Amino acid sequence: MRAAFPRRNLLNRLLPIFVVLSVSFGALAQDSKAPAKGASNHDSSIASALETKIRKSWEDYQKRDKRAFTASLAPDFAEVTNDAEGIFGKDTELSEMDQFALSKFDLKDFKLRHAGHDSALVTYTSEYSGTYAGSPVQMKAVYGEVWVKSGTDWKQLWVQETKIK
Repeated sequence: MRAAFPRRNLLNRLLPIFVVLSVSFGALAQDSKAPAKGASNHDSSIASALETKIRKSWEDYQKRDKRAFTASLAPDFAEVTNDAEGIFGKDTELSEMDQFALSKFDLKDFKLRHAGHDSALVTYTSEYSGTYAGSPVQMKAVYGEVWVKSGTDWKQLWVQETKIK
């Protein structure tokens, strides 16, 4: 019986400490949820910025403004389009601009997914029309684009275009 008495006394002393620690951890857990709201606002800010950049990129392409369009691309940019024979880079993309006259486009359903600390995957749908080498083109497609942060700016690293039936 003597051995049980000191244990009980120890438990009586430790119980308040456990209660305080439990309440403290609960409060910390609530505080850790607060940045998630901030992160959500941060995500919304990134999503808005990237949607704006994508829309401007399409406008620059439509205007055939190679200088402005190139400014949005990462140095190691690559793309696969619906009818491509493989992966092509920035130079091929710019030469395609000479062949393709984009007359109109509609972009919608933008979604952002983080792909790392300074990178994001943006998906969206597009419906566009124009001519390629004089032949009419009309397309509905889903795009997946990887954007990477370069300094304070976002650059387009990868594009995947998939035709929607």
